[in-house]
Amino acid sequence: MKIYRFARKMLSSGDRDLLKYRIKLVSKLYKEEGLKAVYGRLQSAYNNSSLYARNPAAQDTFDETSFDDRSSLIEAWLKTDFKKASLKVNEQSHYVPKALDTLENVELPVKVIAYYLPQFHPFKENNEWWGEGFTEWTNVSKARPQYLGHQQPRLPGELGFYDLRLPQVMRQQIDLAKQYGVNGFCFHHYWFGGKRLMETPVQNFLKDKTLDIDFCLCWANENWTRRWDGLENDVLIAQNHSPEDDIAFLDDIMPALKDERYIKVDGKPLLILYRASSLPDAKQTGKRWREHAEKNGLPGLYLVVVNAFDVSSPEPYEFDAIVEFPPHQIGAKDITDSITLLNKDFTGRVYDYEELALRAGKIDNDNFTLFKAVMPSWDNEARKPTQGFSFYNAKPELYAKWLDSAIKTTMKRKPEERLVFVNAWNEWAEGAHLEPDRHNGYAYLHATANILRNSLLKYDCDNELISEINQEYKPRFQSAVILHAYYEDLACELVEKYIAQYQDKLDLIITMRSDVKLSTLEKIKSSFPNVFFVMVDNRGRDIRPFIKALKVADGFGYKYICKVHTKKSPHRVDGQQWRESLFADLLGSREHVSKIISHFELHESTGIIAPKNSITDLSIPEINLGNRYWLEKLFSRMSTPELSKSFKTSFPAGSMFWFRKDALEPLTSNLLDEEEFELEAGQLDGTLAHSVERVIGAVANAQGYNLIDITSL
Repeated sequence: MKIYRFARKMLSSGDRDLLKYRIKLVSKLYKEEGLKAVYGRLQSAYNNSSLYARNPAAQDTFDETSFDDRSSLIEAWLKTDFKKASLKVNEQSHYVPKALDTLENVELPVKVIAYYLPQFHPFKENNEWWGEGFTEWTNVSKARPQYLGHQQPRLPGELGFYDLRLPQVMRQQIDLAKQYGVNGFCFHHYWFGGKRLMETPVQNFLKDKTLDIDFCLCWANENWTRRWDGLENDVLIAQNHSPEDDIAFLDDIMPALKDERYIKVDGKPLLILYRASSLPDAKQTGKRWREHAEKNGLPGLYLVVVNAFDVSSPEPYEFDAIVEFPPHQIGAKDITDSITLLNKDFTGRVYDYEELALRAGKIDNDNFTLFKAVMPSWDNEARKPTQGFSFYNAKPELYAKWLDSAIKTTMKRKPEERLVFVNAWNEWAEGAHLEPDRHNGYAYLHATANILRNSLLKYDCDNELISEINQEYKPRFQSAVILHAYYEDLACELVEKYIAQYQDKLDLIITMRSDVKLSTLEKIKSSFPNVFFVMVDNRGRDIRPFIKALKVADGFGYKYICKVHTKKSPHRVDGQQWRESLFADLLGSREHVSKIISHFELHESTGIIAPKNSITDLSIPEINLGNRYWLEKLFSRMSTPELSKSFKTSFPAGSMFWFRKDALEPLTSNLLDEEEFELEAGQLDGTLAHSVERVIGAVANAQGYNLIDITSL
């Protein structure tokens, strides 16, 4: 009865559906796992909230007197969970919508190749072994979470439960890959002594030259077993290696090797061997392949072994290189004993993704060529129910760090060998996929594109050109505009529409990504000749670039500044309307701007002037819950730790506003370090940038200034 008494305390408000939802959810979890599980889930959902920070033992004990303290947090969690269940998937805070820009046709310093599984279609053997119509989706859709924070089942997003017999599916995959900078697919090839399996998708690809993406093959030369790992005795179809089979295999893939889209290194087609040690003599196999390739008009082969099982070097096989295949042979910290199980019968293992992601990208070997590989995540619970191996805390921003370090390691190699692999494009049953899903959306693709942008070596506009433009810049007024131009097309439009009219009144500082086009700079400069450009990494949204620009503005002696950016807000249907409203309020007319500057001069207590209806109360749970980790750090650094309890402060939503430069002085001094900003993975909430946006009003208040709405002028 305790849970029902507790529930009655929480159910004092809300509509009927919400009340029913709360009762059902709490009762179910309490009945199955106990109150400890309710608190444990709360802790997992909100990143160790302040309740647990004050009393780490709270989750392990039950004290009825603590209901009043706990009920507010439980209530907030339940309300948020209900809201998530009611919202469209692309309105969830962790869901990253599809990007509006593209990396297609951009010259990148490395080639990203994603392993590709051609399993997602019915075929004769699977029908016989597993039942009519079986595909990988059968396993994927029935997976269930085994512990708190276990993201199962993993359900596809844009592409849906696709069938790879349909050529248009691969066309859609290719369009997505190229948009986000994935240059090629490495198709797993299944050949068993003259018999192919799952060959239809690749055969369709080879026939259709309009499917324009580079590719290579990885021979998955292991037995096909009932446990999916090639290790068990219950073999469904076996490998029978022989010298004759070596030649037959190469003849079978010869059309692919000669395809103009096939990936080459030093002019030679790149061929990957999954399990070199499974061959009777892989060294001799390699020699046969090279000789036979040359007899068939190829310049040879660039042979690569996979860094898995007992293979750690290409040298014993006289292959050209070795490629990583995480999570194989890179080590991982086992944290199974520290997780909270939902299923007491779970016998799998859980590993720490964060520890791995921060370390694995730097692994290298000077003795031979090692191609780096990263994985978005790993979780084969779908294939091994209650016995799966998974990685906890696999997040897009940690994947971004892994990819970033892997690319930096790869850049040490000669240009022909600057390849980085990703495991995988679509290993859904192993929880390793770049393809968008219903939980994270396009986050992993977004992270991939962002890291590639930041790694660009050649800019359309080089540093010398930027230097020449900036040397012409002369600060002329006391007021300026700082514009962060993530979207180049909008930058030109907004400068022409709103900012160009103030050439005799305001100066202009623009922060731009390093891959900006020369034509964009020229167009902006033609609209506003006295402009200063600051090149920035795509990191920290508009906030980190703003801080960099603010430091520049500080040197020019400005008193009043208007902060704006090229907001598109693809997660909002009213994104364009919202942007236009913000710009109109801040830079809509000369009279309007004059009124704002005059107000600053006449009212020394005003620190920030925000667009109408944009001032937001941070104490609203939906606004602060996802950001508490960074908010508590920032409030502590501001010597206002009490705000971590009440969150009684306000800020301008949309991150556009006029401000007195002195009001935000801590942003350029001691409040934070620019390197603290997370790498971009399209996060819609919870990052340092989101939290800095939310403390803008508190920063101004701490300096003795207030925040007002523009309608108060």
